[in-house]
Amino acid sequence: MYPDTVFRRKISPTERLYFFTREVTPPFLMHMAVHGTGSIDPVALQRAVEVASEANPGARLVRDGDYWVDSGVAATVRVVPDWTLDYATLENDAVLNSPMGPTPDRTTEVLLLTGAETTLVFRVFHGVMDGMGMRMWADDVLRALRGVPPIGAPDAIADTELVAQVGSPGRQTLVLPTYPAPTGTGRQDPQAVRWLLRHRTIHATGKGLVARVSAILAAANGRNSRFMVPVDLRRHDPALRSTGNLALPLFLDVAPGDSWDTISAQMRAGLQARTELNQLDNGGLSKFPPAAVRAVLRVSNWLGARLNRNMVSATVSHMGKVDLDELAIPGWTPTTMRVLPQHTGSMPLLFGMVEVRGKIELTVSCRNGAGIEARLEALLDTIASTLEADLATHDSPAR
Repeated sequence: MYPDTVFRRKISPTERLYFFTREVTPPFLMHMAVHGTGSIDPVALQRAVEVASEANPGARLVRDGDYWVDSGVAATVRVVPDWTLDYATLENDAVLNSPMGPTPDRTTEVLLLTGAETTLVFRVFHGVMDGMGMRMWADDVLRALRGVPPIGAPDAIADTELVAQVGSPGRQTLVLPTYPAPTGTGRQDPQAVRWLLRHRTIHATGKGLVARVSAILAAANGRNSRFMVPVDLRRHDPALRSTGNLALPLFLDVAPGDSWDTISAQMRAGLQARTELNQLDNGGLSKFPPAAVRAVLRVSNWLGARLNRNMVSATVSHMGKVDLDELAIPGWTPTTMRVLPQHTGSMPLLFGMVEVRGKIELTVSCRNGAGIEARLEALLDTIASTLEADLATHDSPAR
């Protein structure tokens, strides 16, 4: 279908699973929302998307059998007039829940919302990028809008190839549905939304945020918990420039009452041992027949919702610090950035954090069910109040 000279790479086992996850928890998209004051010209934005996507061909991928291939067609900019994201009930947002456009095979899209604020929303099917890849592409779009040449990410590599190059130091972590979620159980109503998407702006920052949030979640659980922390594999090859899926999990086993310092030490030890490299295709689920994969994903969701037996208690992801001044363009000034995690039935909670101007923008995707919404809101209030109290003395902390 495409000439051999175009950017192409094999679809990794992780990414194959994401096709099935999209069937079970559609639309299975990551969103990054950049809010700002002023206006953005849609024509200039489309040109910037084209320039940035030429430098980041991973933003133009379509499926060709077992491969991702550069289609040569950049993401479409879709203008949504008079639309503002409602962070009180993001899960009901018609725009965020809409299919990717303009055709079903597209894997990225850019929204320009012109409501109370002028907001850019980058939409990405997780099968082609991880969160850091999405940031790399979005940063280059904004560079192009400023008239600055994009940095680009020309390397056609994802997790499988990198792990093969770097090597895995040990064995996979045994993953079984035995861990409770801090939001508990709740029968899912077929007539209600099955996943919630909620947000908190936390007016503090400081070191050890992943460890601190994990400690709060374990305390709320009251039982031994396991947390999954996505680790950016690009750390193993600083010269690598790829937007592909280059994140594998570090697992943290945490008991109620464990201090964040203890959890942070566990994280450092895991990173030093490079244990995330052991987790490629953990469990071998991608090798199962399609019907079996769908069944496993649905059963995982049922076990978590009804019996509170989950593969992990939560995923806690930190997307780093953002300098909004570097993202500004003539006529539009960013005010904040928020990462909105995708829904996935195989885990109860997926937290995404970004540090912006002394604040933590925290958003969570949560499996819904009877009684879950109230428990989630209370849990988010606890996270926010605890972090604000504990970090009040930190002025310019490191992660």
